[in-house]
Amino acid sequence: MSSTSSPRARAAHLALALAALACAAPQPEAPPPGEIPVDAAGGVPPPAAAPAGGVESPTGYLGWEDLSVRLVGQGPTAGLRIDVTTLDPDAIRLAADDIRTYLGDQRSRIAQHVPGAEAERLTVFLVGYTGFEKEVRFDPTRLQIRIEGSTYYPQTIIPISPTFDRRVLDLYETVYGIYLFPAGIDLDAMLEFQYAELSSGGAWRDVVRRVQRARTRRQGDG
Repeated sequence: MSSTSSPRARAAHLALALAALACAAPQPEAPPPGEIPVDAAGGVPPPAAAPAGGVESPTGYLGWEDLSVRLVGQGPTAGLRIDVTTLDPDAIRLAADDIRTYLGDQRSRIAQHVPGAEAERLTVFLVGYTGFEKEVRFDPTRLQIRIEGSTYYPQTIIPISPTFDRRVLDLYETVYGIYLFPAGIDLDAMLEFQYAELSSGGAWRDVVRRVQRARTRRQGDG
């Protein structure tokens, strides 16, 4: 018998070796329950691509950034970024499928802390704090809303991330909380979010416009 393996035998050995390597490769860990998966920059990753062989038609029009405003730290707050996303039911219904599901799940947490009828009347936002330096400190109670000279403070803050109450962010860490502001805030008005010397400026006006365009588009498609 020849000491040299046949081509068929060599192919079989190669297939077995590749299969062994595939089994040995570490698998990516799923994000913790209740957390938004974030990329290295602390942002929300884009929706996964539709599976081959078909394209799913989304029933919504708005992405994550369409529903959010951002405050970026400067001076004493350098290294801190704050993202504020509306949890208004009318806006959530206009979001893309995966975003709508996630935001709806987060809003459903409110019932665990506030009676149902009252929760429906409150003005609710999902707020994320991201650190871009080591041990960035933040005070969640300093976030407020200003509208035409009036100032609104959160009545309740519901931590989502396990480390939210530490009030310290590691490098590229993002933590989230749900903010319940008083009822009756007009979301079509010129809201300005403030944290210390940081301000969202006129960014909320763009959110209102995007929501209105999506609502018009939904009516046209219907």
